[in-house]
Amino acid sequence: MKVGIFGGTFNPIHSGHLRAAQEVKEELPLDKIIFIPSYIPPHKDLAGGVPGRKRLEIVKKAIESNPCFGVSGFEIESGGPSYSIKTIKHIKQRYCTTPYFILGQDAFNEISTWFEADKLFNFSHFVVMTRPGASKIPLSDILGDIATSFNPTKMGYINKKGNEIIFVEVTSLDISSSYIRDLCKKRKSIKYLVPEVVEEYIHKERVYL
Repeated sequence: MKVGIFGGTFNPIHSGHLRAAQEVKEELPLDKIIFIPSYIPPHKDLAGGVPGRKRLEIVKKAIESNPCFGVSGFEIESGGPSYSIKTIKHIKQRYCTTPYFILGQDAFNEISTWFEADKLFNFSHFVVMTRPGASKIPLSDILGDIATSFNPTKMGYINKKGNEIIFVEVTSLDISSSYIRDLCKKRKSIKYLVPEVVEEYIHKERVYL
């Protein structure tokens, strides 16, 4: 079973996240993608202090119509900083497979600063979402000495353990969670930026007001 991990603050999750995940699922292809909201993101502030349980509920509503999408509260239930290597090991054990960790190009460019970055590629494949026409930074500039353990492939790179770095172009939808939060504060419509059930929940619970 090929399982993808899609992590993030999801504050809130929006149509850009969902469309990118669908395109990655079809391109590889993956059997399932698990969305995992972070509890305390190590590399960014959690704007608005929206509780993890509430962000988790929003994700659940956003993906409920797609049988190939799932959600996990692992990072929220664990508490503390949400380190990706712990999540990867959890999903690897839970599904008895090497997962595909999905992230954007900007996040991948900074992966050497992540917790236990030198061990990440021992436990997971990495799927880097790029935008059409975006330039790629040489792997050695991103990973340093770790890059020497990888060889080029048609879609990216592979290391001695058989774990891959795969680059996938996804449709660039100019939507951001911060923009949605700002619209909510201004009491403007977020229709079509998020699924209808998410829009209804955000308004009902007054999440970003």
